[in-house]
Order: sequence, then structure tokens, then C-alpha cells
Amino acid sequence: MRRSLATIAVLAFVSIFTAATAAGPFEQRLSPDQQIIHALNRLTFGPRPGDVEEVRRTGLNKWIELQLHPEQIPENPLLEGRLKPLESVRLPLAEVVRNYTPPPQQPIAMMAPNVNRPNPALLQLVETGAADERVAILKALDPEKRRQVLAALPPNILAMMPEFQQEADEARRARQEEQQRQFRMQNPQLPDLLNPDQVEAARSGSKDQIQALLAYLDPDKRAQVAGLLQPQNLAGLPELRREGQMQRTPRQLAGEDAKEAKVFRAIYSNRQLEEVLVDFWYNHFNVDINKNVRPPNGPQIPNLLDLEIGSYERDAIRPHVLGHFKDLLLATARHPAMLYYLDNWESVASGTFDVGPFAPNRGVVNGVPNSPIPSPVARLAHGLNENYGREVMELHTLGVKAGYTQDDVIAVARCFTGWTVRSTENPEFVFAPFMHDFGEKTVLGHKIPAGGGEQDGLQVIDILAHHPATAKFIARELAQRFVSDDPPQALIDRMTQTFTKSDGDLRAVMETMFTSPEFFSEGAWQAKVKSPFEMVVSAARAMQADVTDAYSLVQKIADLGEPLYAKLEPTGYPNTGDAWLSSAGVMGRMNFAAAAASGLIGGIKIEAGWMAGKDTHQIARELLGRDPSAETGAALEAGLAGENLTPPFIASLVIGSPDFQRR
Repeated sequence: MRRSLATIAVLAFVSIFTAATAAGPFEQRLSPDQQIIHALNRLTFGPRPGDVEEVRRTGLNKWIELQLHPEQIPENPLLEGRLKPLESVRLPLAEVVRNYTPPPQQPIAMMAPNVNRPNPALLQLVETGAADERVAILKALDPEKRRQVLAALPPNILAMMPEFQQEADEARRARQEEQQRQFRMQNPQLPDLLNPDQVEAARSGSKDQIQALLAYLDPDKRAQVAGLLQPQNLAGLPELRREGQMQRTPRQLAGEDAKEAKVFRAIYSNRQLEEVLVDFWYNHFNVDINKNVRPPNGPQIPNLLDLEIGSYERDAIRPHVLGHFKDLLLATARHPAMLYYLDNWESVASGTFDVGPFAPNRGVVNGVPNSPIPSPVARLAHGLNENYGREVMELHTLGVKAGYTQDDVIAVARCFTGWTVRSTENPEFVFAPFMHDFGEKTVLGHKIPAGGGEQDGLQVIDILAHHPATAKFIARELAQRFVSDDPPQALIDRMTQTFTKSDGDLRAVMETMFTSPEFFSEGAWQAKVKSPFEMVVSAARAMQADVTDAYSLVQKIADLGEPLYAKLEPTGYPNTGDAWLSSAGVMGRMNFAAAAASGLIGGIKIEAGWMAGKDTHQIARELLGRDPSAETGAALEAGLAGENLTPPFIASLVIGSPDFQRR
């Protein structure tokens, strides 16, 4: 019955979602209470119970000012405890690569060194000898040595000695069985490590049984067993889950650490605007964690960006979200994650070199001597790669309709040749002169003289950061994120002016937006739809969830269509609501709300006490920070009429409502 009620409610809410997308007037100011709710919905990942009163005590303007200066806000001590197990998010990138890169996988034969093998000289003698010599040699050997030789001989040689065929087959089977036995010893499965009762407990899916079993085992065996269990079986046991994943896929563990840290910060950080901006700017300078990298001189390296994504957000994005745009642009351009993602790391001057491996100190390039590079950089001359040259203008700065040409794309790509990564083992930015195009270029009408080296790329960064189209593009992107999907042009113009006059000071641009009449207007009220990430973390905040393990929430966000750090296209995830408003998407959100409110998601504890004794309206007010709208109130009453429903079910319907899903 409850399932059918939820379905009815979802269908009603979909229609309300659709009706609510029309923008209201941007001239009509919100009431003081609405302004507080609006600020909490836009500058944070959703209000927690008590946040409205806190903003009212602090004063709205003062609260916004503090959010714009996060260094003045004491951080939530709970956050440090949640992040503590996620070791990789604190390590320098070089240490992450060193600590979380698995050793090269060995062939099974190499992994079973104790399997008896014949003397190589003896084996060669049998293989190359005449037929009668082979037979004589084999007959002269003692049985054990003969079996070793027969097991190693190729089939075409054995075919010429039928008298040994049966013995060879038996020897080969015995050798394979021994190899498999030794491989199994080095790669044990659960039945090899545990007795039958313990295996049953490990596979039960019961958190209590699994935790008790692992606590009983010695540390080495515990790590082996944890590595054989599915991550979902260890949800809510973050230390054990990490221990297991470190055994299986250490590279992916570094990426999972970054995802979980992102969720924890969004839920617990007191510096909410900073976290919202980190999410916004990462999406603007998107890098897909799932891209595999194939070095020209080596095999494909899967999950390389898993190792680097945490550093990219921490070192290239986070320090600059309230600083100057030029610094943010340069930091992303130089980070190995971006260099790998858009392939600039292997971009070299077209036609300058013969195909073959490069090495430092190769002589003179276009009259400019190579400068030494501290450690070797191996490359193949793949030629000029335009990916970064195109995206840095189309997506990062000017915007797609800014009037640049294909010639500009090529010129920018030429300027960035030589901006590369030292090596996959030591992923740091390095300028490699032997890869650079030292010729003259023209970028957006600016002449860049020959012989500039690394300075060519720095000059392009400066040109793009100060271009009028960049000011307009960034102003519109920010207004679209914080005001409405179709923000007023007058607001964009004022933000553009601030960007230009302040040399791209992003804090100043944000202040212009937050103090504008349009920001606190009826046109902006509830005009944005939460992304899956925003929806999930705002629900956890609203329900005062105790999240001890963010793994399950990361999976739920992916299930709803927004896997973290995993947008394939460089455009990043959409910044407008139409991408998230399908009926299936809304149903998925309702299913998540029902599971979360009922405490059915691993690693998350919901205290039911805060809902006890409260009616539908009170629960809705607690979750929304305000009274529900007339439309949502009517939909709740119609859907719940005559039913004796529990507070968690009422909460799930409120969280699935347009009032909660919009911000």
C-alpha cells in the first residue's frame, strides 16, 4: 500500500516540478524569513535543523560575509573525525602514487616459483636433437627429471614421440595442478582462509556477524578476508572496507577516498559556501576519473586519474575558489589530472621531430637550446593535440560563442606544447622544451613572439583570463548556479563589470551577486533543481543523519545519475534543472528518500526521536526549515488521507517533494 501511495505522490510531484519551472519576477523582493531560507539553500547544501535560527541570530548579511571568508569560520570537529580514515586525501600526490600503485602483476608461472622445471640446457638438447637422440636422452633420465622435461616440451615435439605421450600428459596435468595449488596459496579464497561456519558468516551480509568475524581474525588474515568481501558487505565499516579494497584495487581506493571526502565535507563542513564553490568549479574544470592513460612508451594504465583526482580538487581547485580567476585557470592547466584528461601531456610541435622516443638535452630546437629536465621524460611524437586548446576557450574561459576560430585553437595548442607531466610515477608539472613549438603564434589577435618557451602558455592564460568574453561567461555561469537557470541579463552585466574591474576577483563577483536585488527576488525563489549530489547530501543534513561511512551515499548519488568525478565529457554535469527532471529520476529520488528515512542505507544512522510525536506539517517544517507550500501541503494531505503512516514514511514524501528537491 505504501509503495502505491509513494508512486501516486511521485506522479503528483512530477507535475508540480514541471509547473514550478517558470521563473517569477526578479523585481519582487522576498520576505526576511524567505531570504534566510533562500540563502541557506543557495550558499549551503541545504539547511539543517537550527540553521535558520542561527542565521537569524547572526544576521543574514553578517552570515553571508562569514561564508565569503571561510577562514574566519571554525570548522566542525566532527568533520575531521570522518575524514581521518581517508588517508590518501591528505598525502602529497607523489606519495599517493607510490603508496596506492599495485606491483606489476606476474604471470601464474612466475607466481609459482616452486614448481619443478627442467634444466634449460637439457630441455634445449631434447628439443633440438634428432628423433632417436631425443628418445635415448629421455630413457636415460631418472623418472622425475623425465617428467619435468616432458611437461615442458611443446606439442609438436611430443607428437614425434608417441611412446612418451601418455607420460607427458600425466606430467603436464601434475604440473598444472601444482601451479594452481601454489597460485591458490598465494591468492586464497574464503574457504582457504576460514572454516565453513566462518565462511557462512562472511557471506551472510550481516554487519554484526561480519564485524565479529573480522575482529576475531589476526590482522593479516583479516586483511585477506576483507579483500575478498564485496564493498557493500562492509558498508558502515569504513576501516575494514578500505583494508579490503587496498588488497584488491589500491588505485581505485584513492579515488573512493576523494568521493567520500567530498560527501563528508558537503554534509558536515561549517564552511558551506566554500564546499559549494569547490563543487561548482570542479564541474567547470571537469576531469573524468575513469579515463585510462596509455603512455606512448608503455601499456595502458587504468585508474591513473583515481590517484590524482583528490589532489586536483585539493591543490588546483580549492585554494582558488574565492581568489582570482587567473590563478584558478593556471592551477588547473598545470595539474597532471588536467594534462592527462585533455591529452596536453603528449602534445608536441607538429613536424619538429622524427617519430621516436624523446629524451632531455637533445640539442637545439628551432635555434633554442634544450634546458635540462631533472629526470627523463619519455614521449613519442604524436604531434599537436588540440583538445586542451579548444576546451580552455570553449568551456573554461570564453564560451562557445565568443568568436574564436580554428586558427586560434591551433595557436593556443601550439603555445601549450611542452606543458607536460614528468612521468606517471612522478606526476608533477614540467615544461619540456624539446616538445615545444618555439615559432611565432597569433592568439585572438595577440602576437606571441618566437622563442617564448613556457612563457607562451602563461601569456595565453593571461589573455584568456582578461578577455571580455571570459568575464561575461564566468558571470553567467555563476549566476546560473546561484540565481536561476536563466538569470537576468542586468545581473550578469553587473557581475561582469565587477569581474573586469577587480581583475577577476571571484569573491568580489560573488559579493555583487549576493547583494543584488535579483538574488533575493521571487524570480530566484525555488528556481533551481538540486542535482543528485545536492539532493542526497541535503537530505542527510535535513534529517540530522549520523554518517559514519559515506560509501553507500556515493553509490546512491551515482545511481541517481551523477557519479562523482565521472562525467565523461569535459562539459561537466548540467547546471540546469531540465537534466534531472525525468519521471524515472524523480522516482529514484523518492526511493532514496524512503530508504534513508527508514535507516536502510549502510553507514547512516537516523535518530527517529526528532520525528516522534510530530504531525505531517511539523515534520515537513522541520525538514524544509519553513512551512511547506500550499501545493505540497495539499499533495501530502491527499496522498496520506485516511492512512496511519509512520513518521519516516511522511519524511520520505516530504524529501521527495518539489519543496525539498528545489532550492
